[in-house]
Amino acid sequence: MKKLLRCLLMTVMALCFSLPCLSAEAASVALLPLINNVQGDEVAGKIFYKEAIATMNAQKGFFMVENDKLNAAIEAANVGNEVPGEATLAKIAKDGDVDIVLAIQVDKIEEETLFSSEENKIQILVKGKAVSYNALTDEYRDSKIHHDVLIPEVFSSRWDVSHEEWGKVVRKEIKKALAPKK
Repeated sequence: MKKLLRCLLMTVMALCFSLPCLSAEAASVALLPLINNVQGDEVAGKIFYKEAIATMNAQKGFFMVENDKLNAAIEAANVGNEVPGEATLAKIAKDGDVDIVLAIQVDKIEEETLFSSEENKIQILVKGKAVSYNALTDEYRDSKIHHDVLIPEVFSSRWDVSHEEWGKVVRKEIKKALAPKK
C-alpha cells in the first residue's frame, strides 16, 4: 500500500512541476521592411529577409506575424528612410497586436581591396542601425551597426563576401533583439 501511495504522490508531483511548462506561449514578432539606404543594392534586402526569417525560426518561443492588421499598422506609421523611434514601434506593436517589433536600416555596405606585399586583403564595412521594441517588457533597444572586417582577398573569388558579412550582422541583431535581457 505504501508503494502505491508513493507512486501516486510522485505522479501528482511530476504533473505539478510540468504544468507551468505547458502554459508557455510563443511571442509574436513583427519584422518591418528593410530600410535600405545603399543605392542600387537590391541583394541586401533579399539577404535581410532570408537571414532574419532563418534566425527567428531557429529561436524557440518566437513566431513571425504578417497579416493585414499589422500591414495597416506599418502603413499608418509611415516609416521613411530612418528606423522609427520608440513611440512609433510601440504604436505598431499595439495596433498590429504583436509582442516584439524589429526594424533594421542599412546605410553602407562597402568593400575595398587593400594591396600589400604579403597578401591582398579586403576590408568590408557595414554601417546602419537596428531598433526593437518588446511590448511584453516595455523595453526599447537601439543599437548602431558598425561592422568592420578584414579578410584575405582569395575568398572573394568564390562568393559575395560583403553580403555574407551583411547576413552575419542581420543574424547578430535579430538574436540580440530576441534574447532576454541580462
